Amino acid sequence: MSHKIRRIFTRITIKIIELTSNDPLEIAELWRRRGVNVGENTYIYKNVMLGRRGRDPISIGSNCVLTGCSIIGHDASTNKALGLKFGELSPIQPVVIEDDCFIGHGSIILMGVTVGKGSIVGAGAVVSKNVPPGSVVAGNPARVICSTAQLVEKRKRIALEHPEFFPSRPRILDE
Repeated sequence: MSHKIRRIFTRITIKIIELTSNDPLEIAELWRRRGVNVGENTYIYKNVMLGRRGRDPISIGSNCVLTGCSIIGHDASTNKALGLKFGELSPIQPVVIEDDCFIGHGSIILMGVTVGKGSIVGAGAVVSKNVPPGSVVAGNPARVICSTAQLVEKRKRIALEHPEFFPSRPRILDE
């Protein structure tokens, strides 16, 4: 198969997955094909926005879950002040989501940010600064509210006190 035909076939395949799939592992593969560095066993839901459709420098680790968030590796807000035309390449800085992170629905991660290993970004958070490993951040601007270990302990207590809140028994309670 010629290089040109292979490129056309790849674009068609990406479009089909984009239009039909709700499988977050397939959607992660779609982003890989667009050039985003996505680790293994990472779930990216359909409503996630990664930069300029994958052209921003974004790296996502393994075993992550991204739900309805926006990750932005560029900033066009200063283009006019810098003498750049709208649509020209704006300042770009890499965004790094390290392994084992959860990025909540409606959250926004801005350019230049690293979300440390094992962190949780709460729903609706606006992350403009690096997130330390093992942290839970929430709010606008996002701030550390506890460690992931503390959040897990809190959820364990809730599961023990109110098992009706959990449709299936968390494995961690059997340990």
